[in-house]
Amino acid sequence: MNFIRLLTVFIIVIAFFTACGSFQTEETTDQSTNTNSREETLADFDGDYWAKDNFDLQRVGEILDESKDAKDFEYRLNSEDGLNNLDLNGDGYVDYISVSEFDDRADNQRGFSLFSRFDGNAIQELASIFFDRDRPDRPGARVYINGNDQIYGENYFYERNWLDKSLNIADWAFGDRDEYYRSPYYYDNYPDYYSAYRVTDTPVYRTRIDQLYPDPVFVKMVNPAMVKFKIKSPYKDKSFDKIYAKLVNPTRGQSEFGRNNPNRPEFVPIRNGNGRNNSGKPEKEIKTKDDGKDKNDKSASGDKPDKSDRKNTDNERGKNSPKDDKENEKKEKRDGGKPGKN
Repeated sequence: MNFIRLLTVFIIVIAFFTACGSFQTEETTDQSTNTNSREETLADFDGDYWAKDNFDLQRVGEILDESKDAKDFEYRLNSEDGLNNLDLNGDGYVDYISVSEFDDRADNQRGFSLFSRFDGNAIQELASIFFDRDRPDRPGARVYINGNDQIYGENYFYERNWLDKSLNIADWAFGDRDEYYRSPYYYDNYPDYYSAYRVTDTPVYRTRIDQLYPDPVFVKMVNPAMVKFKIKSPYKDKSFDKIYAKLVNPTRGQSEFGRNNPNRPEFVPIRNGNGRNNSGKPEKEIKTKDDGKDKNDKSASGDKPDKSDRKNTDNERGKNSPKDDKENEKKEKRDGGKPGKN
């Protein structure tokens, strides 16, 4: 009898621990499922989403070094899983960053404005970039990046001395051109190659850019007041009131909007991944001030930079190719210079 009782107790204990193990496995699976679900949904903002922490100006320098001109620079800034994780209007998608050259110029200075345009003249400047040369024969430039006061605070500068470095984008900026680059793209009116993508949690973003750019080349300026800029950004005084992200130095309108709208709007997925435009028409149907220009000019097209056009073949133009011409010459020599028979 004692043996039967001990055996019964042993079986009960084994059954208990087996049930506990099964419960822990199910709980772990549920937690894993919930974690994956969270990663696939909109970033969970708890009021600590700062704009300054989601567009790292110090690492903009690496992208400048890689870019050949302003259009290429804009393309790289908006690459998915890259440097940009800004969501100012709170729609759950990363804001498109536009790039425009300064209209204002000096002999030794050029500039770019980085901004987001949301609707018409609703523009929030993000940063200004200045190229400065002490001599016109320099291959590069001294580069300054100035963060917008509302987003980063006053006198927020990074710099890099690339005067003796071959810098393609500086050569382009100081080059002789009849037209300056002004981005035609903005919120809901994107280039053909661009698809709106979701914003991610700030810690995930910070880890990503630390891996992409582990050794940023730009350094924080100690005394920005010593630098004298002769040129001014066309969007220096432009600000957007309806910002859901935290700002270092918000305007009165931005502060009031933040107090009256503490919660972000409900997330609405974009049906068309390439975005929409405000007119409701396909982007190619929108007329711009560039209409009537040479259609082969891609300065304001939606094609990717560095993507060469497909050339028409010689036969499509109704001409023989160079190879055909050589074959005809050889044939005429064999025939004694006489024309061939039809």
